[in-house]
Amino acid sequence: MANLKKILLGLGITGGLVAGISYLARLRKTSSELESETTVNVQKLDLTGLSLRVDSLLKNPTKTALTMKFPYVKLIYKDATLASSQVVNENIEVPAFGEARIEKIMIQIPVMGLFSLGGDLIKSLKSGEPVKIQAKTITTIDLGWKQLPYEKTDEINLKV
Repeated sequence: MANLKKILLGLGITGGLVAGISYLARLRKTSSELESETTVNVQKLDLTGLSLRVDSLLKNPTKTALTMKFPYVKLIYKDATLASSQVVNENIEVPAFGEARIEKIMIQIPVMGLFSLGGDLIKSLKSGEPVKIQAKTITTIDLGWKQLPYEKTDEINLKV
């Protein structure tokens, strides 16, 4: 009888370890499979500066639902930070095999900020030419017991 208890205890511990390792591997794969698409549109360009609207679509093609922090978006032009969004302490739920859309992340760039990067950005936007910028999306995937960083950079053609 004592041997049976030891065997059952050993099987229980082994089963728990296998399930735990399998769960961890699945979560790590889930974080690498996550995709994001970021779009940036000019809302307004006038004497007060440039107003941009950033929309982000988070896609989860796996069978594990995710909780993520609200994304932080940094806009980069010619290897210099043009502007960034505000940091928001809010959780976003991304369902299994689903999507979460974050809309209307507004970024303001004052006129002085535009001039410090050179007049060619304003000149290109005013003439209707597309301007290549990078949108870097940064967030954290919350696994409950551990948080994994997520970062993706998209090339955007910005035009008025």
